[in-house]
Parts: sequence; structure tokens; C-alpha cells
Amino acid sequence: MTSLRWMILVCFSLISVIGTGESLTPIEPSKTVAPSSLAAIIAGMSKPIADLNASYNKLLAQKKGISCPCSASVIQACNNQRNLLNRGLISCGSQLSSANAQRSSLQQQVNVLNSQLISANVQRSSLQQQVNVLNSQLRSEIAQKTSLQQQVNVLNSQLSSANAQIKSLQQEVTVLRSQLSSGRKLPQNPIIAKYQNLGWPYFRGSLYYVSTTTANWQNSRDDCLSKGADLVVINDAAENNFVRGFQRKAWVGLYKSGSTWIWVDGRILSPSVSYWAPREPNNVGNREDRVELQRYNEFNSWNDEPWTTNNYWICEKKVV
Repeated sequence: MTSLRWMILVCFSLISVIGTGESLTPIEPSKTVAPSSLAAIIAGMSKPIADLNASYNKLLAQKKGISCPCSASVIQACNNQRNLLNRGLISCGSQLSSANAQRSSLQQQVNVLNSQLISANVQRSSLQQQVNVLNSQLRSEIAQKTSLQQQVNVLNSQLSSANAQIKSLQQEVTVLRSQLSSGRKLPQNPIIAKYQNLGWPYFRGSLYYVSTTTANWQNSRDDCLSKGADLVVINDAAENNFVRGFQRKAWVGLYKSGSTWIWVDGRILSPSVSYWAPREPNNVGNREDRVELQRYNEFNSWNDEPWTTNNYWICEKKVV
């Protein structure tokens, strides 16, 4: 009888707590119950049983009052959509993992390429420095080559002039030998004798005079004209060497008209018969329009100079 009572009380308590949330105070039995008191116990259970029935009816009413607004098809569609979204999410997660792996691989490649780029830039800088050094050496070599070529040109010019002088002298020697071998005496020209007596040396049909004082170009020419001569006209390398032998920084009969160099006898200067010093004529100050023998110790000795400069001068008188 005691076990039955306990079972009823436990069921009542569970239903009360779970169904309604109301707390019921269970009837705690005594430790010992006499059989004669069973009717009293049952009578005492009437109210709890009635309360249990009320709670059960209340739960039923609450259950009937709860309704779901969604039909089964809608719920199924939602479940299907959820499953589809879950599958898409899983696929996106897989693609994201793959993309992250690719990004990591690409980042590694970028790091390698950056390292190679840095190395290439270092090599390029080194090569550029080498190129600069080589260009500097090349410019130096070109400058040296140009200088050497200029020297070669000067030497070739001197060689040509020397060959011309040798040829001219050989011709004179041939003529003199012919005259000596024939036993003929050289003709004596009274004009030559006169000027030679005045100290004018003779060379290939002309007599020459070297001043002992200095003057500007025009006054120098006037002095030559007053002597029945004119400033010297240099016709070839042999005559150039002859007048250099006077060892004088002296005026010659060459002047500039416009941009043309002209001898006092009216002839235009020939490029093949010009013996300018290196880097001459340079027309410093745009006023150098006359010519002097400046570096008479050198084969190419001509220099352009303003006419107002005072120099010695060389006169020439043609007699043949």
C-alpha cells in the first residue's frame, strides 16, 4: 500500500512541474501505515488526484491552442533549401580552402620573383657601371685616335711638302749639273747683281729682302713697293722653307678679303699650297685678316694676325 501511494505522488509531482510549472507539495507518508488506514489514505488522495486531472486538462487545452502557420510542404521546401544552402556552403568552403592554397603558392612565387628582381637590379647596376667605364675608355680612345690622326695628317702634309721640295731641288741640281758639264757660265743679270750687292739673296728667279725693323702689314707692304718689290708670295714648299730660313717672325703678302685668302699678286690661296700652323687660321676676335710667319722653326708656320700688329717683313722682287 505504501508503494502505490508513492507512485501516485511521484507522477503527480512530475506532471505538475513539467506541464504547468506549478509547484505541488507532495504528501509525505509516514514510515508505517496500518492496513486499516487505507481508506483514509485514499480519501486523502482525492484532492491531489483532482488537481492532477485539472493540470492534465489544462495541458490539453494549451496543446490545442498551439498551431503552426507553415504547412508540411513549406517546411519540406525550407528543409530542401537549407540542405541546398548547406551543400553550397560546403562547396564554397572547399573553394575557399583551394583559393587560399593557391594564394599561398602565388605569394611564394611572388617572393621568389621579387628576390630575382632585386638580384637582377644589382646585376644591372653593376653592368651599367661597367658600361660607363667602357664608354669613358671608348671616348678616351676616340680622342687619342683623333689626335693621332691629326698628327698623321700633319706629318703627311709635311712629307708631301718635303717630297715636293726634294723634287724641286733635284730639278735644280739637274739643271746646274747640266750647265757645269757643258762648261757654260751662268748668265749674269745686272738687276740681280745690283740687289745682291744690297744684300738681297737670290732664289729661283726672285730676290728677297728681310727688314731690320718692325711695322704693321700695310706699312710693311708700302716699304716693299717703294723698293720695286712686294711682300713675298709663297708658291710652293721649297719657297716656304726658303723664307723660313730667315728666322724672322715676319709679314708675308697674304690677306683676307671677305672669307677668301688672296696673295698680293691677285691669286687666290690654293689649299694645296698653304702651310698653316695647327688650329690656324682661327680669326681670334674676328679681326685677324693678315698672315705672318710665326713658327718659323716649324714647316707649318703660318698664322693669321690683325694687320695692326708690328712685325718684320719679307719683300720679294721677281727678276725672271
